[in-house]
Parts: sequence; structure tokens; C-alpha cells
Amino acid sequence: MKTLIINGSPRKNGDSMTLVHEMMKHLQGEVTIIHTYDADIKPCTDCRYCWQNNGCSIKDGMQEVYRLLNEVDNVILSSPIYFSELTGELLSFASRLQLFYVSKRIRKDNDFNIKKKNGAVVISAGGDTKNLECANRRADIIFKHMNTTSIGSTCTLNTNEIPAKEDYEAMIMARELALKLNELYLAQNE
Repeated sequence: MKTLIINGSPRKNGDSMTLVHEMMKHLQGEVTIIHTYDADIKPCTDCRYCWQNNGCSIKDGMQEVYRLLNEVDNVILSSPIYFSELTGELLSFASRLQLFYVSKRIRKDNDFNIKKKNGAVVISAGGDTKNLECANRRADIIFKHMNTTSIGSTCTLNTNEIPAKEDYEAMIMARELALKLNELYLAQNE
């Protein structure tokens, strides 16, 4: 089993990643992490190269991500909430998934196919953000472009007061999501 974690947090050991690390303890197989704040991945510039060609005109770290998205069995999106939304860096990264949309909808490339995967969302928020609807909708759109079915999410709120490692409910949910990803993989590959 292969899992790709896309971390939209500028902090590699922050509250979002605390939950991700809990998941990693229980995930089987290989795990690859992409930290969007450090990755050499530029946003989509709407140059429309992909409208006529198979691929993206921007040659950077996203080429590896495109390859990984056809190999991995799971994707985990991880982000803190900034202004009731996933981080700008994660959204910038996600803009490059436009290539998949264009291949299917604009070029109508019948040979285009991206591997089906399962996914989970990890969210943290420093304040008492109660409305995670916007961020969860955005994560669903990102998953749709990656041909990923979400199995659920875990979130930790009020991390300014209570760090994620002390949010036992969120930590338990992180573990349960990892175990569910393992279970689904086994069921699909029997």
C-alpha cells in the first residue's frame, strides 16, 4: 500500500502534522509526504498549454506528483485553517490539478486515466472555528480531480489553547482513519 500525504501547513511539526503523524503510526506500506510550503511547485498560470498537449508546460516538482497520483492507493490532505479555508499554498498546489480536468473535459482524451484512490482530510484551527464547510468542500473538489474518494476527516480546533496532541478525540479519529485506509486497501486487493 502506498500513501501520499500533501501537507498544506508551513509547520512540519504543527498541529495538523501531529494528527498526520498519528495516522502514519498505523498506516501500512510506503508513505510519501509533500510539504507544499517547501516543494518546488508553482501555481497554474492558465497558459492553456494542457488544452492542446498531454502534460503541463511548467516543469517543476509537480511532475513527480502527477506520477505519484497514478501509483498511490491513498491521499491524505492536511491543512490548518486560514480565514475559514485551506492554506493558500495547498490551494496553489491544487491549481495544478487543472491538468486532469482539462484532459477529461476540454481535450476529451479517452486515453486519460488516473488511478482511483481513497483519501482522508486532516484539519487544524487555532481558534474556535466551527464552520469547516468551506475547507471540506474545497478538499472534496481536490479529491475529485485526483480521482480520490474521501473516507472521512479528523479535525482539531482551538489549538491556540489545546494542542492537537491533547485533543484525544481527534487523535483517535486519526488512528481510525488510518486503520480504515488499511482495511479498504486489503478489501480492494484480495
